[in-house]
Parts: sequence; C-alpha cells; structure tokens
Amino acid sequence: MSRTVLAALLALSASLAAPSARALEAAAAKVDITPNLKTEKVWLAGFGAKGRRPTGVHDPLYARIVVLREGKKTVALVGLDLLGFYINDTRTLRAGWEKGDPDRTVFVHATHTHSGPDTLGLWGPMVGRSGINPRYMARINARIEEALALLESQLKPASAAGGRGTLDPRGLCRDLRDPQVIDPNLGVLRLKGADGKAIATIVNWSCHPEVIGRDNMLLTADFPGPLCARIEERTGGQCLFLNGAIGGLMSPDTDIENFYETARIGAAVADAALALKTDASGRGLSYRFEKVFVPVENSRYLLFLYALTAGHTLHGADGKPLPNWKAWSLSLRHALFGLSPKDRPSIETEVSVLDIGPARLLGMPAEVFPELAIGGYDGKYAFGRPLISKNAPERDLARSPKAPYLRDLIKAPVPMLVGLANDELGYLVPEYDFKIRTSRTMLPRLPGHYEETNSIGPSATAILTGAAARLLKEPRP
Repeated sequence: MSRTVLAALLALSASLAAPSARALEAAAAKVDITPNLKTEKVWLAGFGAKGRRPTGVHDPLYARIVVLREGKKTVALVGLDLLGFYINDTRTLRAGWEKGDPDRTVFVHATHTHSGPDTLGLWGPMVGRSGINPRYMARINARIEEALALLESQLKPASAAGGRGTLDPRGLCRDLRDPQVIDPNLGVLRLKGADGKAIATIVNWSCHPEVIGRDNMLLTADFPGPLCARIEERTGGQCLFLNGAIGGLMSPDTDIENFYETARIGAAVADAALALKTDASGRGLSYRFEKVFVPVENSRYLLFLYALTAGHTLHGADGKPLPNWKAWSLSLRHALFGLSPKDRPSIETEVSVLDIGPARLLGMPAEVFPELAIGGYDGKYAFGRPLISKNAPERDLARSPKAPYLRDLIKAPVPMLVGLANDELGYLVPEYDFKIRTSRTMLPRLPGHYEETNSIGPSATAILTGAAARLLKEPRP
C-alpha cells in the first residue's frame, strides 16, 4: 500500500472518529434536600418580613441534577427546590466540583418556591434576623457534590432534541402588576440515551411557585414538584424545571390555596411540555458568563447590608472587596446620615449563556419582569385582561423600553430565559417604572410598586440586560 493511500485512509478514519470523540454524554439524578425538622431548625421563606416555623413536610424538596459532557467540556445543571441560592453559595459548589479545571462548570437555578427553608438570610425568627441554618446548607452542598461525582462516572452517549411553544396562561398564571404582560413561552429539551430511553427532560416556563400562601406551615416544592413528578412518571427519566421571567409579578391564577391546585397547575404545564414536538437541530455544548458589579441602591438593603454578606462579597468604589464588618458600619452611617451614591457598596454577580444542542439558556441572576423579556406594551400578552387596570396606578408606557427584548436576542431553535440563575438579586424592574418612597425604609410603599422594595436597585436592569446582550452577540464557541 502506498504512503499516499495509507495517509488518506488514516485521515478518513480520524475524521470519522472525531465526532464520536465530541459526542454528547449525559446523566441525571435527583437528591433529597428536605430539611430534617428533628435535627435542623429552619424557617420558611418567601412571605412577609420574618420566617415561619414549619410543622411538617408535605412533599420532598429536591436538587435535580443533569451532568453533560462533550469532549473536554463538562457542565452540570443543578435545579433546587429553594427560594434562592446566592452567588457565593454557587461558587462554593463549583469550587468543590471544578477543582480548578476551566472546562468544568456548574449552572445553578432555584425554582423560587415560597414554602422552602430560608437560604437567603431574610426570613428568620424576627425582622432583621437570618433564618439560614449553616449545617443544613453544608449538608445539601455535600449531597450535591456527591451526586455530581457519581453522575460523572455514569455519563453515557446521549442525544438532545428540543421544542418550543406557548401555553395560554389563563387559569395557570396571572400578572399582579400593570401593565398586564405574561410570558407564555414554553420550552423543552429532551435528553435520551443511545437506547432511546429518557435521561432527562428540561422544562422552561414562568410563574411564581406560590400556590400555597403565607398561612402554610408545611415544606413543599409547590407546583414544580407535581410538574416534575408527572414528567418523570410519563418518561421514565429525570425532570429539571427552570423558572423564567417571573417578575412583574407572575403569580398562580387561582384563589384557592391548596395542594390540589399545585397538582392541577403542575400537571397542566407538564402535559403541555410533553406534547411539544421536538427536533435535534443545533448541536454542541458551551458555557460562558460575564461578571458584573451591581451597586446596592435599595435603601432597605443598605440598612441591612450584613444580610447581603450571607451570600455576597461587598465591594467598594475601587472594586476591592470589603471586610464583612464594614457592612455594619456602612448600615449605621446610612441609618444616621444616608449613604451618598459614591459611598454605596456594590456586589459582584454574573450573567450566563449555556448552549445544549438546540437549546440556548440565558441565565439571569434575578426575577426578570416579563416586559424585559418579551415587550407586550401593546397588550399582545395581556390575555384578555386590560393592559392597564381601571383605577390602577399610572404607568408611563411612552417611556417603556423598545425592542429588541431579551427573548429576541436568544438566537436558537429553543430559546430559554432562566431567572434566579446562579444568584438572586430580587426583582429586575424596567427603569421607566421604578418608583419608590425617598424615606430610608422606603415605606409606605407606593401603590402598585411593591417589587422596587425587593430589588437591589434601578441600575441593575441596564447592567444585567447589557451583559446579556453582549454575551448573546458572541459567536457560539
């Protein structure tokens, strides 16, 4: 055989082998992260200014995990049945698994259930006291790390197929703040093994998991629990629910607070996701992010800066980290004199983009208003309700942002906007409608402007959406 023919055959065999070397692999599992109420003292988070002591468990809370590998790149998606997960907690989890390898990363999402333990330090036994149980946080972190290691050893060849559609929100989700804009987008990504069996189904839809209200004393995942249970029962694989643009405020469309309603809403979304047609257009696995500094402008946050240090590092005007004790002195100065803009600290967070086959996930570290995601100022997404309710507070829609909106920028067969990704900064309010009282406590709240008092500040909107636009312009690696 001539050297020329031999070289050609070797080149051909290498070209045929290359795709398999970069073929997608996947594994998935869920681990129970329900607090042990006999040994772990926790406080329910999500309503009011202090926590509620749970009296029992209605349904388990899970960390739902999907590990993906393509060539040298390995990405783990971790979905938590928790109200939120701060950036420092995310980075702690990453450090334990990544071990300095730049080709490995973790993408964390919290479903935002309002009947889970306080993981943000805002719902303790009294106003201003943290409800975080460090032992509980360490335990779930260890359980997730163990699961990540096990799943990495179980990776197998997989295919990814995705689909997108819309789901009429009437009877499922409503907007509690004008203008009436509800994001109806529903996305699904199905991962299957070479044997055709389901590995995992990833579902992206938008609504607050708060069917069960403030009088509840039981731990529950709310509607994402029965949503995933139904998909797992029907497919035989795992399910990961990723909440979307839930600011505004997107709340379950029901006046009945019981577990029949959580099951009804969860089943409706699950069935719609299962019915979506999927295809495998698009390929590859990639992850990228941009770190940004966001100023703490919320006066209430400035009064309780130590609560932010539960999951963030404060930074001064020079960008250097501040010691945690500085939070106390800054809060005292703000209470007595008010901090000028130049003296207010910033926190570091990140915006991220994750590509998995046909799906592109835009990770935003906040509760994004749907207007920022899809517009809708013309009433297109009001779904039968008046855009502005009668006798509602005035909204100057002439100053509302123009297209393109965030979803317009996610160029992929299956675009997914994921809120509360890797961090939780509160509501991301359109700047034109950000209105507050100028008092230190921001009280009494202006009618129709609750979300501003639970937002890090108006500047965050341009900073985070700007980072998203830059990331989404970058060519896919």
